[in-house]
Amino acid sequence: MQPRAGTAILLRDSMNPDATTAPEQSAATSAPGVAGGAISPPDAAPAGPSATAATNVPRWLERLSQPALAIPLLLATGLALFILNLGSAPLYTKGEPREAVTVFDIVHGGGIILPLRAGVEIPSKPLLMHWLAALISLAAGGVSAWTVRLPSATLAVAGMLATYLYVRRLFDDRAGLLAAIIIATSFEYLQAGTGSRVDMTLTFFTTIAFFEFLMIAEGLRDTTIPLYLAAALATLTKGPIGVALPTMVAVLWLVLTRRFDVIARLRFARGAALVAIIGGGWYLAAAIVGGPAFIHKQILDENLYRLIGHRGVNVGHAHPFYYEDLALLAGFMPWTPLALLAGLQAFSRPRPLDSRLGYLVVWTLAVLIFYNLPASKRGVYLLAIYPALAALVAIFLVDAIANPPDFVRRGARMLAIATGGFFVIAAAASACGLFLLFLAPAGLLWILGRFDILLARLPANLRLEFVKWLPLGIAIPLFVAGLGWQLCRTRTTVAKVFFATALGFAAIAIAVNCVVEPAVADTLTLRGFARQALATAGANPIGYIGSLDYDFAFYSGRNVHFVTKLAAPYQYAVCSEDNFHLLGPRMRAAYEQVAISNPTAFDGTSRMLLLRRVSGPESPPAAPNATRPESSAPPPTHAGAAPKSGV
Repeated sequence: MQPRAGTAILLRDSMNPDATTAPEQSAATSAPGVAGGAISPPDAAPAGPSATAATNVPRWLERLSQPALAIPLLLATGLALFILNLGSAPLYTKGEPREAVTVFDIVHGGGIILPLRAGVEIPSKPLLMHWLAALISLAAGGVSAWTVRLPSATLAVAGMLATYLYVRRLFDDRAGLLAAIIIATSFEYLQAGTGSRVDMTLTFFTTIAFFEFLMIAEGLRDTTIPLYLAAALATLTKGPIGVALPTMVAVLWLVLTRRFDVIARLRFARGAALVAIIGGGWYLAAAIVGGPAFIHKQILDENLYRLIGHRGVNVGHAHPFYYEDLALLAGFMPWTPLALLAGLQAFSRPRPLDSRLGYLVVWTLAVLIFYNLPASKRGVYLLAIYPALAALVAIFLVDAIANPPDFVRRGARMLAIATGGFFVIAAAASACGLFLLFLAPAGLLWILGRFDILLARLPANLRLEFVKWLPLGIAIPLFVAGLGWQLCRTRTTVAKVFFATALGFAAIAIAVNCVVEPAVADTLTLRGFARQALATAGANPIGYIGSLDYDFAFYSGRNVHFVTKLAAPYQYAVCSEDNFHLLGPRMRAAYEQVAISNPTAFDGTSRMLLLRRVSGPESPPAAPNATRPESSAPPPTHAGAAPKSGV
């Protein structure tokens, strides 16, 4: 065992190639098993547990970690967590329909270079995810919640498999399997993998770029095409951050390890040209189409000003500097406590901080510090470090499984009791909730009201979804309760705690995806209100008063026409309750309320109004409407479309 040293010294010295052992140098330079850029098993074992420690790993874990079993297991897990019931919940949040209206515009003739959100807004991000969703929608015969979420779900499963394959190639099979399970069942990854947002697409391609650099540096990859192609596609997903993060981590690692010989193998000029053509090519085309408005929104507001700030610009999501650290602790659950256990193992029986392990450390810390600097912060930004953090935790958990010190054993026992207790309490709470749901819904509404959830329709929607999944709804609480009881009562090992945690929280996630999320979405969505508004307005166009609601825009299937003055020629208009009360007396008097939507916020507020003119100019004749989402095949043009700048 090497003596401990400061992190900076270890990164500088023990990661230096001159300090590596002979077997490590052989694995780093001989590039075994590489053919055509594919990931393949190593011929020489990378730095990992000692042979003695490896023999202490349970045989079932050794067998389960082999690709023949691990890959089908991970595929089945991914399908259950991300694909099962994916399209059942309608769109209801602000973020998902905001991206969906862009997909709708692409499918209905709004252009592929720079389509507009509902015909009026320039998108705030590049369009790779939207293009993928549009292709799926065309193949499926229409745009729906399922088609716009499928790119994220598919790439979430692909990200699990990529994490397993890279970590087993760079470290060992067991660490690869544990890392893939950790990333798939962490809260933030689960949420991003089932939503129609760009974050999971970005995470997948940056994961490939991060790992591919290390593969090249360690002599395990003889082509740079996957590295630069992934960076280019990440740029096409969310902008320059897609190439900036892998570049930053690579430069820091090269400086700290003094591995400057790697630079020649990166073929930087060729790679920069590939990124410029693919990523930069779209920016150039979009700037030509969109002009200064595109440059100001996507290049300045969404990138530069979010990083450095700008007077008079609201960057959004402003939080204190420590926000991302807390968001990581929450988003990495349920693995945050086991990460602490892995940290105790690393402290007690540390590994040499070789180049591969050191790269994961640099990757994690550099990206975390980077996202702490800007004022604009969101927990989902940190998905970029989840593969590295999952790999670090997995590596030391494998060590803890094979050779734990006594206090790690005691920590595992305490964690087993805490996790088991949580599972038992969660199952009991589920049983009580089901009792109230079917026999005393008023009591359930009273309890929800204590948490400011004031949705009268929620119990009925929960009952409907539970009955749809009745066998699953009964089996999951019983399974989780039994799992918790076993954790509390039986002899515990680190391996048992790990897999019990994964199984329990995966079961809870499936229950949420199949029952809770669809019920909440049906309660808050504007899908029904949009259909009612279209049926009431008939052939008349519908104007918008105040800010745009993306959910209504998506489900109405129409472009937006804003009503900004009393003389606007629209017989019908939609407006939020809050905006309606802010209108001047003459404007309010010109309209009567025809319909009011369900609440779109948990506290029972944020309703939409359908208004009808009681006086004033007649509405112009309406253009034929595009096929609304989740219906038959779309027509070739977007209905009622205003002139577009997209091509």
